[in-house]
Amino acid sequence: MFYPQEMSEVEIIVPTKDLLPVTKAISGQGIFTQTDVNYLGNEKEKEQNNLWQVKATQYAGLERRLQTILSSLSVKDANPKGRSFGDLLDLEKVTPIVDEIENEVKGTVESINQETKKIEHYNNLLQQVEPFSDIEVDFSELKNSRYVYSIIGLMPSDGIERLKTSLSRVPFSLTVLSQKNQKAAVMIAVAKENSDTLDRATRSAYLDPITLPEDQKGTPQEISTQLKSSIVESEKSIAEHKEKINDLRGKYSSQVLDILWDVRCSRMSTNAILHYGRLKYTYIIVGWVYQSAIETLKEKIKSISPDTIFEYHTTNRFHDSNDVPVALTNPKLVRPFQMMVKMYDQPKYSELDPTPLVAILFPLMFGAMFGDVGHGLVLAVLGALAMSKKVKFLKFLGGLSPIVFACGVMSMIFGFLYGSIFGYEEILHPLWLQPGTNIMTILVITIVGGVVVLTLGFLISIYNAFKVKDWAKAIFNHNGLLGLILYLSLVGLAVSWLASSIKLPTMVFLIGTIIGVIGLMFSEVFIRMIEGHHPYIEGGFAMFFVQAFFELFETVISYLSNSLSFVRVGAFAVAHGNLSAVFFILAEMVSPSKGIGYWIMFLVGLIFIVGFEGLIVGIQTMRLTYYEIFGKFFNGGGKQFEPLTLHPAENE
Repeated sequence: MFYPQEMSEVEIIVPTKDLLPVTKAISGQGIFTQTDVNYLGNEKEKEQNNLWQVKATQYAGLERRLQTILSSLSVKDANPKGRSFGDLLDLEKVTPIVDEIENEVKGTVESINQETKKIEHYNNLLQQVEPFSDIEVDFSELKNSRYVYSIIGLMPSDGIERLKTSLSRVPFSLTVLSQKNQKAAVMIAVAKENSDTLDRATRSAYLDPITLPEDQKGTPQEISTQLKSSIVESEKSIAEHKEKINDLRGKYSSQVLDILWDVRCSRMSTNAILHYGRLKYTYIIVGWVYQSAIETLKEKIKSISPDTIFEYHTTNRFHDSNDVPVALTNPKLVRPFQMMVKMYDQPKYSELDPTPLVAILFPLMFGAMFGDVGHGLVLAVLGALAMSKKVKFLKFLGGLSPIVFACGVMSMIFGFLYGSIFGYEEILHPLWLQPGTNIMTILVITIVGGVVVLTLGFLISIYNAFKVKDWAKAIFNHNGLLGLILYLSLVGLAVSWLASSIKLPTMVFLIGTIIGVIGLMFSEVFIRMIEGHHPYIEGGFAMFFVQAFFELFETVISYLSNSLSFVRVGAFAVAHGNLSAVFFILAEMVSPSKGIGYWIMFLVGLIFIVGFEGLIVGIQTMRLTYYEIFGKFFNGGGKQFEPLTLHPAENE
């Protein structure tokens, strides 16, 4: 729980005849992650791997085709229930079946697409013709005139005079056929030899000409009737083809899903084999397995292939463990918070898993900032409904739903401590204090809490460094032992100065401050002395001193800012009650007698506080977790454990 899952590196040498059964045995249990060793083997064996690559490519191509078929049939990509993976799929047998289904589905879909494009085309033509529906002119006769070049179209009414001016140097005829809504339907005619002049003039006047196909003949009204009739015919054709798609869906959907499952499993198998080493009669499989599952896996493989050689060794967690994949295994209640840790970074195999700490501190800080029984209850209910997966509109919460639930419960606890329910502070008696009437007290308490949390971060950082025997980091780092001494000494001096009534060993804190300052300023020198490196100071003493001073100054400032950052916990606790009070004032203004308007405003305030303020508090809590707490001890940079599987996940 406090460290990632313990791992062992395994090397499995498998006879060629048992390759697929052993591959299936090590997959699907979520305990084995593969290491690529396909470089093992000579050129002849590598040629065999090229054949696997060809197969993997063929399976991938077939998978894409099957996905397209499902999409065309409007069938959801889902794994068939109760279906298990057997041998690799025979491409020669299954490809003709897929070809037949694809041709039938593809032909129907293409027919629908063609008819849909026809309808779009007819509608575009209708938009051009309808403004001229009152005009009794045969457009086809105008278009086929032997000596006259004419254009019919729509243009802005205020551009007619400018168009006439542009055409003044050539003989022309301009007739306004109709005029509506600042748009004019016009017909302009010139001699054939002046067609270029007319085209330029109409473009500059923003005239939108009608461009009808050769087969459209008659008056605008007749053309509109023809187009509408064509649209109806295309719509009937689409309906018929869609009915055929429904029939094809019932006929082929189950079969296609089954084939897709087999293709995916085969593709995953060949991809896994591609990463194996290849010898003359055997394959070499290398990877990492949970230490707790080693014996079980060994027995299973031996029962399948007695000739298989199975060797393993467990890596020391605190030495040479950078390449070990990291699998976080926490109790069910804590597991949702792994997502927050991974969003920051993956822990190293050698360092403590911060998930349990986050599972405690994140809801605690959120609840302290958002303390209210009613608002917390709303969050808890939303989180519970999202976890049940029965309320579709809450699906956006996804993996956050358990965290929302935990934060809601903690907000309710602090609500009882603060004596607040839906913003009302007169109903419940506070079990502790009310932030709004004890502002300084709550701010001081949150700073003290921040000091405790940061001290815990120092201790974890020191522990992690000691475990890997990184003595320099454990002692001389600004988050190490000397850093902790300096931080606590500065806190002690600050308390002695600000609260003179509290009797503290000031001299002890002063000595601790001096030790911390000297230790951190000259940490590089001490490290070189311990490791026996020369010279102890590089670049001259003056340059070293200036650099060391500013690094120390930056460290002290970071200690101060880290501590004061926790003031926001108390500040939000105070602001939460005041924000509720604002909506109560607005509600009283809307309806002093507490009528329907009062409760509408109350509901608006509830939605705003739970939604918007809850989001802001969550962001601030995450900031404290990532930048103030994790910054003290969490290094990250671990390698993600990715279990080998030959069974496709849902909608992979």
